[in-house]
Amino acid sequence: MVSGMRRKTSLTLDESALAAARAGAEQDGKPLSQWVEQAILNEVGRSDVALIEEWERALPKEDQAVLAALADTDRLVDLDR
Repeated sequence: MVSGMRRKTSLTLDESALAAARAGAEQDGKPLSQWVEQAILNEVGRSDVALIEEWERALPKEDQAVLAALADTDRLVDLDR
């Protein structure tokens, strides 16, 4: 499950990683903890198909339609190769 109960924890980060996270959070206008959580989910999502599918199901119907259209276009491009 992507969202739900939160647990307070602590992380030990390299100074440069912490600086990059703080800069990213500031740029996105998010609290550091929210930005780090999203960065973790983004990284996991790069290879976790179930997480990606859960995210897609949570999207509004209009966004799901756009994803479906893009997938159809990808399939057509693959057929042309």
